[in-house]
Amino acid sequence: MQRYLPNFKNCLQKEVPFCQAACPFNLNVLDFIEKIKRGSFKAAFREYRNAVGFPVIVSHLCDAPCAQICPRNETDQAIDLHALERASLAFTRDTDPTDYNLPQKQGKIGIVGAGISGLSCALRLAVKKYNVVLYEKSERIGGHLWELLDSEIFLRDINKQFKFETYDLHLNTEVLSLEQLDGEGFDALYVATGAGGSDFGLNEAAPCFLYGRTGVFGGGSLLGKSTINAIADGLRMSVAIDNFLKTGNLIYGETQKQTAMCLEPSHLFVQPPVIPTDEGGAFTKEEAMAEAGRCMECQCDACRVHCDLTAFFNKWPLRIRDEIQATTLPGSAEVKATPAKRLISTCTQCGLCLETCPEDIDLGGLILAARHSMHQQQKTPWPFHDFWLRDMDFANGGLAAMTRAPTGAAACATAFFPGCQLGAGDPGLVLEAYQYLREQDPTAGLILFCCGVPAQWAGDEEKFQTVLGRIEVSWRALGEPVLLLACPACKRTFDAHLPHVPTALLYERMVEWGALAAPAGGVYSVFDPCASRGMTGVRDAIRALAAGAGVQLEPLARQEAYSRCCGYGGQGSIANPGFADFVAKKRIAEGEAPYLTYCINCRDVFRQAGKEAIHILELFFGGQGPEARPTISQRRENRILLKEALLKRFWDETMQKEQTAYDFELAMDDSLREKLNTLHILEEEMYNVVQFCEASGRTIYNEETDTYTGYRKIGRMTYWVEYRKSGDAQKTMVLLNAYCHRMEIELEVVWNGRKADLSMQ
Repeated sequence: MQRYLPNFKNCLQKEVPFCQAACPFNLNVLDFIEKIKRGSFKAAFREYRNAVGFPVIVSHLCDAPCAQICPRNETDQAIDLHALERASLAFTRDTDPTDYNLPQKQGKIGIVGAGISGLSCALRLAVKKYNVVLYEKSERIGGHLWELLDSEIFLRDINKQFKFETYDLHLNTEVLSLEQLDGEGFDALYVATGAGGSDFGLNEAAPCFLYGRTGVFGGGSLLGKSTINAIADGLRMSVAIDNFLKTGNLIYGETQKQTAMCLEPSHLFVQPPVIPTDEGGAFTKEEAMAEAGRCMECQCDACRVHCDLTAFFNKWPLRIRDEIQATTLPGSAEVKATPAKRLISTCTQCGLCLETCPEDIDLGGLILAARHSMHQQQKTPWPFHDFWLRDMDFANGGLAAMTRAPTGAAACATAFFPGCQLGAGDPGLVLEAYQYLREQDPTAGLILFCCGVPAQWAGDEEKFQTVLGRIEVSWRALGEPVLLLACPACKRTFDAHLPHVPTALLYERMVEWGALAAPAGGVYSVFDPCASRGMTGVRDAIRALAAGAGVQLEPLARQEAYSRCCGYGGQGSIANPGFADFVAKKRIAEGEAPYLTYCINCRDVFRQAGKEAIHILELFFGGQGPEARPTISQRRENRILLKEALLKRFWDETMQKEQTAYDFELAMDDSLREKLNTLHILEEEMYNVVQFCEASGRTIYNEETDTYTGYRKIGRMTYWVEYRKSGDAQKTMVLLNAYCHRMEIELEVVWNGRKADLSMQ
């Protein structure tokens, strides 16, 4: 896991937006805008006043550097933040400052110069209840504000902000040297004598120094700052002085914040500025709220825009990192928090987070490493992955897996590797595609097997490597052919973990071999699976095949730019069904036309959610029809039927298979069959449980409903059934309800008046 952590230090989540970085006062623009947007003008005004000190003065003099850097300049016009600040003033009835009832602090600060920078510093220090003394060589405060504003405007603002504060003011008192203040007992001095004033040795290169035990700080126009920056300097230096008095450290804060903000391009859309109806340019409340609504709220949120996981859980990568680290630390779950157990098993492993993050943060990689760590510590919640591992084992077992070369072929130039899901979803597509392949290459072999990615997604690296080893043995047995794959996820797995095995996707070869007869037509949108990102060859091949079939394509702009997962990836639908549904609905909403895909999982996920979708091979080989969406039980049966049909057609062999014999029929309605599918309960397991209940007599009979209830533990899961006997000799069991859970029940010695056989499980 450690190799994924360093880049998290570069996360831009907390980077300030461009406007805030340009603002001399570092106004929290996002917070200010949010308050205006919802009509909370008083709260917005307080945010503004707390940042600028003198809100009326600043609202008149600010030259709005934020507008110069606003990304909206690229599309229409910058947010008129200056006008919004004036609106917060106009629509706030009580603009008096807050009267803080604080005790007087130890510490005496002298301020040389009662211009606007000195007054700003004095205001903040007086609010903190320091003893503040101002020296002004002229007979009035305000400095060069007298040349810029009507005195009634700025004096009223100054007096209002100092309404609840006290300070000593010495007018007509020019300070020409630090020695002149010896004996006054100052702990700190702020020199704000203005442009051309006495600098006492201060300059931009040395804005602060120690004079004995007194900290001396300079700022404002004395150091070449503009009026607005001089005000900001005074506020900033009050913080530096406060810090000096507390710690003894001379720290001069940055005069300008920098930002590494990266704006998500999808946020850049045209939204014309709000034009005030007032001739003076002032916004009404409604106009101000509308203008605030234009703000894109600049934030590096590429992960939130593109990653379904962060959007669903409403968490940023830094928090997810912390929760994953807490969850995967060695130790018992009983004695420490494991906040990310479900999240770790929810990620679709699509890789889009890494592709879109400007700092190359691989959140998906960290989550996969966390799954490995959890598995090694035996802390993975086994129900999240147990079904998928059992399903993989079945796909790689004797009833479904096979490796064959054509009869008489010494070695194969190519071999078809359709993957475990295509045959489960639609066995006819595999059968006809292999027939087509044999027509192009009579030596083409066949490997029916799962690539092992369910084991990798479960964090079981040992099992994953075992599956890869078995695939390599099969590949070598066929003479090391080029594997023609039907699944992009298999392609990505082989490229990463079996790079010495040559592979290609079948669809690219289909284009090379020429068009197939396919009078399909229709309008579709190609849904590129997430595993196909970067595979430009296969993406082009799919579109060429569709065009050859007479299909009219309507592009999915977002999906083609950044192919997202349908929700199947990572196999998190058991760990978090709500997330899988959330993702499927998001993908469906991205296009109106039916989807044409080349991943059978994508097709079946969309069909399950009510979206018309077909697999590319259905254009050429028919398939089971647009409504077919097999249940998990049917998918298992399809694998058996596929192997049986392949052996019969191409090798004229009859498949030998052992099937469990039951002396009853199990009936159920469609709603219960759908429930079993949703809960990932196989119908075979229901046969097993009912047979056990009948053989053991471990049931509860309800006379009122004429039903039997019982359970059995299979593997690590306990299954419950409710059924009724029907038909001749009661050989039909009508299943009425079923469910499963992780409970392990200690068997009773006596069951319904009979001694139970405790050896039966």
